[in-house]
Amino acid sequence: MKKLLLMATLAATPIMATSVQAADSSTKVTFAKDSYCGNFTGNIKDGKIFRLWLAADQNLVIRNVGDDRINVAYVSGPSGRLDGDRYDNETSYITESKGNHYMKVYGNSYHSSVEFCAY
Repeated sequence: MKKLLLMATLAATPIMATSVQAADSSTKVTFAKDSYCGNFTGNIKDGKIFRLWLAADQNLVIRNVGDDRINVAYVSGPSGRLDGDRYDNETSYITESKGNHYMKVYGNSYHSSVEFCAY
């Protein structure tokens, strides 16, 4: 019985390590003191995952503030993926629960500027 339990634990270890690695590969978005927004400027042509801790019922706005075009592939929170509303240069989401939210964003050039705001 102990041997079977040990084998099950060892089999599950790579799965747990993979989920931790996925979280570590994201870029944390931080806000300046007394600000509702944080920014990222750089290469997101191949897509980049951002992480932001949000409360429930917040309005998350992801805005293109550069010269290229951006595409928000998804926003995922503790309760799953969120549906967004796209406007000109921004996409807006209402969070369902508190916790870390992950956003995958693509740009169409090697230099993009993205703003993340939470209200």
